Amino acid sequence: MKDCWQGAVKISRALWYEEVQVCTFCGEMGDLVCPTCSTNYLHPELGRCRGCGKLILKEKTCCLDCGAGRGPQHLDQVTAWGHYSGALREFIQKIKFEAHPLRIMKIARPFADWAISQLPAVDGVVAVPMHASRLAERGFNQAEVLASAIHWELGLPIIEGVERIKPTPSQILLSRRDRLHNLKDAFLVREPRFFSGRSVWIVDDVTTTGATFEAVAEVLRSSGVQEIYGLCLAAGLEIKLVPLGN
Repeated sequence: MKDCWQGAVKISRALWYEEVQVCTFCGEMGDLVCPTCSTNYLHPELGRCRGCGKLILKEKTCCLDCGAGRGPQHLDQVTAWGHYSGALREFIQKIKFEAHPLRIMKIARPFADWAISQLPAVDGVVAVPMHASRLAERGFNQAEVLASAIHWELGLPIIEGVERIKPTPSQILLSRRDRLHNLKDAFLVREPRFFSGRSVWIVDDVTTTGATFEAVAEVLRSSGVQEIYGLCLAAGLEIKLVPLGN
């Protein structure tokens, strides 16, 4: 049965991915993410803060904020594929602001490989929901597309039922405390019994302070979810631990 499933996955991938691959970020022929772009943007040599996903030194387990108790409290772990800078940042912004959601599928395989190497297997994935007004404006939720990519590659079910019931202004210029206040009562689980006893990955495109992950995790935890992990494409860099240019 396992061999049949693996064969089906290979056939599906062959249908989806082009025979000749180029780097998603720089266009060089070869891997979906070439070694240079992997070094520059994904930083496999660095660790990820378990509390908020921020990139830190490999020998560290958490950033300074999380170490001081100022990070998310309702997640078991958060991990980010890369640093929100350069070509990875441009890639994400084109998806969100130039309406290219299917570009996510170009990095589905390496992103899923990263996820399963960093996080425990779970019952399913939960996309960070978007408020109906923002969804109508943008036309798609990039977190849902990411969740679909994870489902495509790993076969993990997409678990629905978390809603964003309060529209919130942009959080770009807000502190973590203000972001948490901004997100207070923004999310709701419609059927808590459906989530009770489960384990999930919460999926989003970018995290900076972890406030959005925290807000979603809080309503999931109150609904009886046992294990909660955050997964995103990109996060910030703890520059006090990893000075820029090093």
